[in-house]
Amino acid sequence: MTEIAAICERFNAQSAQDKWQAVCDSALAFENRKLADLLGIWQSVRGDRTLPQRADFTARILAKHLPNLTFVERVETPGQERRYRFRLFGTALAQYTGDWTGKFLDDSVPQDFQPSWFATYDAAIEARVPLRFVSRFRAEHLHHVQAETLIAPLGDNSGTANGLLISVVYSPFVAE
Repeated sequence: MTEIAAICERFNAQSAQDKWQAVCDSALAFENRKLADLLGIWQSVRGDRTLPQRADFTARILAKHLPNLTFVERVETPGQERRYRFRLFGTALAQYTGDWTGKFLDDSVPQDFQPSWFATYDAAIEARVPLRFVSRFRAEHLHHVQAETLIAPLGDNSGTANGLLISVVYSPFVAE
């Protein structure tokens, strides 16, 4: 088993145990074409490097993806837990939760849901490759909804993973 497959397997086991109703996979077989297109953009911008940087992604490159896009920065302070800050929060996502631009995950997401969010973001940072997540949930203004998500890591000048490019596409949940 590859290291990336092990990361996904660990996430999926925790998701099943904690009843998060979320699945991680590294196959990247997106059902939504926009997510597949964004993955192609990430790969193109990355080029020969292990990780692209946030500054590599211009509004022009991402224009049709911006409403469903979030840039997240991992903030690590010595002696404190890691935190995630939303640097840009797309308008299509904000219609469900409000605009989280500039806010921290732990100040925005209800405490009961934070472990799954942290585990999701941590998995993508650890994998250092894009991952696909599919989750089912209920929220205040949503009934049964499924989210297909691309989470792709971003790096700093030294190649350290320190951020995420995230795109979420919502669709009605259909029981199998």
